[in-house]
Amino acid sequence: MGIILDNIHQIDFKLKNAKKFILSGKLLHATQLYKSLIEEFPDEIEPFFQLAQLYQDQNLREDAENLLLNYLKKHNDAIDVTIYLAQLYLQNSKWNKMVEILQPVTPDEEPVALFLLGYAYFKLEDYEISKINFINFLKYNCKPELFYETQLFLSKIYIAKNKYSKALEYAEKSENFYSNYWELKYIYADIYLNMKMINHAIDNIEACIKMTTANSIVYKLAGEIYFNAKNYIKSEEYFLKCFNINDKNNLDLNLKLADVSLKNSKIEEAVNYFNLVLKINPKHNIALKGKKNALSLLNKQNVYNE
Repeated sequence: MGIILDNIHQIDFKLKNAKKFILSGKLLHATQLYKSLIEEFPDEIEPFFQLAQLYQDQNLREDAENLLLNYLKKHNDAIDVTIYLAQLYLQNSKWNKMVEILQPVTPDEEPVALFLLGYAYFKLEDYEISKINFINFLKYNCKPELFYETQLFLSKIYIAKNKYSKALEYAEKSENFYSNYWELKYIYADIYLNMKMINHAIDNIEACIKMTTANSIVYKLAGEIYFNAKNYIKSEEYFLKCFNINDKNNLDLNLKLADVSLKNSKIEEAVNYFNLVLKINPKHNIALKGKKNALSLLNKQNVYNE
């Protein structure tokens, strides 16, 4: 007589086999096993979670999302599934869908929904609603890492709202957890630049650079800080690092490179950067005026050299 396994042990046994298939690269076998489990035990959530993650790992994003949506149609009170689906939407940059699915969830049911809503609204650049959700989340949260991450987001929100003293206040609150995190140093550098505290900005951007690999946004901010410090050689160095990574068609960066080239008496290079802007946008007013002035300087320089 064979061994009769109860449902829990049977599900656990098949889930372990599915993971073995995944580890051995037999993804189709794993998928079939998960589907058989879902058909046999439609109320058991773990096969849904694991199949959704398998789909996500294979870049089958809509399959992953639809799988969980179908579960929620029959189990609309499954808060854990709602949160899992919201996290998939986050990974897939579907901010409006995150908002749509999370809005019915109350903080008493799952406080982390407030954090995820704050994140989604931040990405949608609705900073006021994002701020409200993050602040409300702090009233419910008991997880230290999310507490400090929320402070970091609130700092970013106040930077976006040009309220730099408030941004600094929240950045300092995240210091205990993120003191060795490059993004905190970046945020400090950005705040201090806008508060005209250039030496503090330099200290933090240099610390940030040491903590991270080549990063275009970091190099661009470094270029801006050194430009404001009137160290145009270092400013150009960092703008060029940013340019060489992936930002050759960035209008703002090309304009900054044109400006710093002029400061370093590299007039022909400045003209080239203005031309890059005009290649993208032939009617760009600042580039047109900048190129005209640069050509005038170049002509004067040529006359002088003659």
